[in-house]
Amino acid sequence: MFKYLILLLSSLFSLSAMASPDPAALFQTISQRLSYMEDVGLYKANHHLPIEDISREEVVLKKAVQSARKAGLNGNTVAAFFQSQIAAAKAIQYRYRADLLNQPAQRQPRDLKKVIRPALIQLGNSINTEMKQYLDQNGSFTDKEWAEFQKTVTNPYLSAADKKALYQALSQIKIN
Repeated sequence: MFKYLILLLSSLFSLSAMASPDPAALFQTISQRLSYMEDVGLYKANHHLPIEDISREEVVLKKAVQSARKAGLNGNTVAAFFQSQIAAAKAIQYRYRADLLNQPAQRQPRDLKKVIRPALIQLGNSINTEMKQYLDQNGSFTDKEWAEFQKTVTNPYLSAADKKALYQALSQIKIN
């Protein structure tokens, strides 16, 4: 009986080890991070702040690279991915603010410093962790995950070109 139990358990462990992590969870985290950009754009519009903030972008990139290295990822390849996210985030904000010219928002944005930035930092760290887990099991992101990425990363202000640039940068990420 003990022999059969060990055989059963070893079979279960080997099957779970062969299962690859689903990229949809990572893609959902990326989409969730980008979902904050309308609030960022509205906050900046309400406070007469420019969308582009180079000094803040440098801080975001520095923290993303630190998080990536801590997770075991190549900092340079992750920096390129986060630069692509920043470009997509600014595109979302610009397009959303353009819509605000014709139809003012009927709500207040979440607080940039108390709510949005802490959430973005946490989501950025999660993205790095999830990327590392996926790459450990699969080696890289390929064209076969592209359809799932397109379906999962949704924002009405994100263009097809924005998504393609994000996915191309994601597919270049390497493990240290």
